[in-house]
Amino acid sequence: MLDTFCRWARQAMAKLSAGMEVKLTLNTPSENSSARLDLDTPVYMGRITCWNSGDFHLQILDINSGRDLLDQHGKIECATSVDTSLKPFLHEFGID
Repeated sequence: MLDTFCRWARQAMAKLSAGMEVKLTLNTPSENSSARLDLDTPVYMGRITCWNSGDFHLQILDINSGRDLLDQHGKIECATSVDTSLKPFLHEFGID
């Protein structure tokens, strides 16, 4: 599932507008390896963590208030559901 997530993340990165900082990180290989996509703007900080098992965590924090705008856990069941599962994250950043 990580390869699928990384492909999706690279496509999402291509849609970003100016002023957004983004970083895709692959963590040290393990039994259930993970990767994360960090996205920062002057107003929001966000992270998607996806594990090889298909489990994921979406989180977006409002920098000014410290309030979570999105905090969602889930599981990607198949490669075709990656976009549907992770779209709420991009939507909060105004990326469709």
